[in-house]
Amino acid sequence: MSQSYIEAHKTEEAVRALEQKVSLLLTKNKEQAGKNESFEKKIHGLEKKSEDLDTRLKASEHNALARHLNALIPPSTSSAHHQNLHPLHSIHTNTPLKNFPRKETDIRTMSSVDVTNLLKELDATDGSKKMDAGERKARLKEVIGVGERSSVVQNAAVVDGVGEKKAEEKKKVEEKKKVLPGKATGPPPGKVLPIGPKD
Repeated sequence: MSQSYIEAHKTEEAVRALEQKVSLLLTKNKEQAGKNESFEKKIHGLEKKSEDLDTRLKASEHNALARHLNALIPPSTSSAHHQNLHPLHSIHTNTPLKNFPRKETDIRTMSSVDVTNLLKELDATDGSKKMDAGERKARLKEVIGVGERSSVVQNAAVVDGVGEKKAEEKKKVEEKKKVLPGKATGPPPGKVLPIGPKD
């Protein structure tokens, strides 16, 4: 065999080996690109989840304050029932809710669809239980902050000048407890009265 044939054969083998290495590198490159793409998708997914959590947190903070302020509004049975409610935000977008009732009394006239949509936007539906229209409206009142008001809220209403009549009635009842009819009234315990003729 001639020297040129041997060199040509070695060159062909070198080219084949080089092609195999290139092919292997291309395969590894594709695999790495797939991994990178998968990694980028995971990062994007985590960024989206982080944004969603941030939105939800900001909406929750806003809604907690709005609920507190709504709870301080006197009940709809009082003379000041015309005060506007503080609107809550969607936990999905942190934007004011559409069709949010302006006043507590507006909840009574809201459509079932609007009530259900508000509960969904507030993530306040109880998926394990079917609620009728009345239960959904009661749930909405509770979520807004105007459901059953606590004694703290009722006391705040008295401080604000609302419910003064109830406060006065309570005071009269307490005064009557101090002096019960049919019982002798006398000096406080431990005080001695002088005995003898008056001058």
